[in-house]
Amino acid sequence: MTETTSNDRVWVDYRDAILTLTLNTPANGNLIDAEMGKAIISALSSIDENARLVCLRGAGADFCAGRVSPTPPPGASAPSGERLRQMVALPALAIYDAIKAVPVPTIAIVQGRAIGVGTALAAVCDLTLAAEDAQFQIPEMDRDIPPTLVMAALCDRVPLKSLAYLVLSRRVWTGREAQTGGVVSLTCTSEALENEAQTLISSIVACSPVALRACKQYLTHAPGMNPVAASAFAGHLMGTTLSARQ
Repeated sequence: MTETTSNDRVWVDYRDAILTLTLNTPANGNLIDAEMGKAIISALSSIDENARLVCLRGAGADFCAGRVSPTPPPGASAPSGERLRQMVALPALAIYDAIKAVPVPTIAIVQGRAIGVGTALAAVCDLTLAAEDAQFQIPEMDRDIPPTLVMAALCDRVPLKSLAYLVLSRRVWTGREAQTGGVVSLTCTSEALENEAQTLISSIVACSPVALRACKQYLTHAPGMNPVAASAFAGHLMGTTLSARQ
């Protein structure tokens, strides 16, 4: 099955069991806005049952330079706390939750800037492949805004020491530094990024959907289990996966 759809700002392409979502506003660094978030969530929530991988990309020079601010402009009347939660918090959290809920592995391919929401989108995926000169930053505290939404996306993905440093220092990490800090799985030169991505993608989709889904289930649920439950869950997944091959 091959299907390509677009709302101009997010390309959705499904072919060869791979769902690829490409942020497509390169002129502004692929800043996420509300409609783009809805398009991402819609594509992920209706993923084909035979899909084996979800790939998240950014068109042009940057992966994602952040988010179009959903807050009212200066001078506007201040909305209530509940209204701010609905406008600012819930849309971003819904994107992160949708990515985490995907039943197959997810991979982000990162070039250029991954700032704020961009860092969250990159690191919330199961695998993150980045160019060595990519730029990762969580700069919200420069405006005295606690980036708790980004932190919520990453607190079970990134070592807390690294997350705290990114948040409090606001320092830009290169792709290599992000790999050392546990934000990124693998780095390579920007020239080799596409080849490395295709090699990794080919390796993943060579596996069966049932095996990939079992791996994803374990990665998702086992860290929150006690050791006995995690062992029992491992045995259950192995048994059901092997049984499905018969």
